[in-house]
Amino acid sequence: MYGRYQLQFVSQDPSRTGYTKRMKSFASGTLLLLCALSMAQSPSPSDGGTPADAKRLAKLETGYKAAKLALSKKPKDEKTKKAFAEAATRFGHESMVSPTLTPKVKYRQALRIYREVLKLYRTYPVAREEFDLMVKIYKQMGRPVPQD
Repeated sequence: MYGRYQLQFVSQDPSRTGYTKRMKSFASGTLLLLCALSMAQSPSPSDGGTPADAKRLAKLETGYKAAKLALSKKPKDEKTKKAFAEAATRFGHESMVSPTLTPKVKYRQALRIYREVLKLYRTYPVAREEFDLMVKIYKQMGRPVPQD
């Protein structure tokens, strides 16, 4: 109780108001500077990433499409299935973490690709873990999981 009254008394002390104003100004300036620095260092998803990111994503997409075409020609071949699962998982992972794509596109795309892999192999490790992680995040946010 005494501490609360003491704080009220100190904050009303006219000799300390200049000090309080300077401290508030310093604190808000420091906070503003820290926010500006953190925004300058972290890449935003809307900046499109680097050309190397876009190149890597395009290369993995080409490999994914080639593996998908090969799988459509030989759907029973085990080597073709494994090659497709590997290419699709790499492309799905890169889609999920790539700064080239917007969040709305990258998570839907990764979910779609992981569903294709999980149709072939229900327990493919990377695809299962990342698919479950994204579904969990969508549910935690209270949003429906994209089905397309």
